[in-house]
Amino acid sequence: MPLRQLSTSSPQHVQYTRFPFKKHRHSPGEVIDNRMKIVIVLVAVGGTYYVVHLEQVPETGRWRFMDISPKYETKLAQAAYNELLAEFRGKILPSNHPVTLHVQRVVNRILESSDLGHLRFSEPRRSLAETLDDFWSEDPFTTRRPSGESSTPESGGKEWNLLVVNDPSIVNAMATLGNIVVFTGILPICKDEQGLAAVLGHEIAHVVARHASERYSSSKVFLAVAVLLQTVFGFDFGITNLISTLLLELPNSRTQEYEADTIGMQLTARACFDPQAAVEMHARLAQYEKAHGATSLEFLRTHPGAERRIKHLEELIPEAYSIQASSPQCAGIQDSVSRFREFAPRRS
Repeated sequence: MPLRQLSTSSPQHVQYTRFPFKKHRHSPGEVIDNRMKIVIVLVAVGGTYYVVHLEQVPETGRWRFMDISPKYETKLAQAAYNELLAEFRGKILPSNHPVTLHVQRVVNRILESSDLGHLRFSEPRRSLAETLDDFWSEDPFTTRRPSGESSTPESGGKEWNLLVVNDPSIVNAMATLGNIVVFTGILPICKDEQGLAAVLGHEIAHVVARHASERYSSSKVFLAVAVLLQTVFGFDFGITNLISTLLLELPNSRTQEYEADTIGMQLTARACFDPQAAVEMHARLAQYEKAHGATSLEFLRTHPGAERRIKHLEELIPEAYSIQASSPQCAGIQDSVSRFREFAPRRS
């Protein structure tokens, strides 16, 4: 029997070696294709959401994107009012101040005539003859407060807040979510109650048309457009934001201003204020802006240029006089029918 030789060396094991893994690299074309697929999906989803939330402005028929509900606006209104109180603390005239009382009665006429509600804690309803007194011929800081106060107007269910801010340096008035703010600096431009009605009618029209909520809704669209431009074309976010502002946001703001002029003219006409006062007030405002260096480049402004705006208001006057001519409430205040007949041929 042959002897088996023993080996003192360690046994050799067969090792398994994997082939080196080659990482798969996506070609630039594949990356672009994948990015475009994502963009297409987002555009499809966003477009569907946009179309579903389109609605018409009841007063003008203009289509717009709106995804804010009136119920949510009600929640925001009180918060906005509290912010206004905090911002203008120490400058707000009391509700029994003569200036506030005269602003109140102009606001009340506009609200009541169109059944838009009433001012919270407003003065009692006055007769139409009383509301025609010329406040600007009085000294607002020496005139005594009229006697008798308490009840609020009963027409409509919406409550509005009014703040009159004593700041002559601010030539402005605004209204948002049911809160109306009038700065005393606008009163010399208004000149009288007719001019103040033109300003307030315009500002209240912004609330009636829900422009603040529309701007908030539209801001989401503007942001989406900016992100899309950045993703697809690689634009810097600052550039895309500038493009969105110039081509979308500012034109939309000017559209809202024209619309507020249209609705505001209707509101003041139903309240029996002279429509021609709006044209005269904006002419005075244009002179003030020109004297204080306002930019004449309309595409950089949130508001239309003075000439275009005045022309637009002049085009609205025949309809406004027609509204007054058919209103029993305006009988005896001015001969709206004859004014309409005199003005209409000149516009034709």
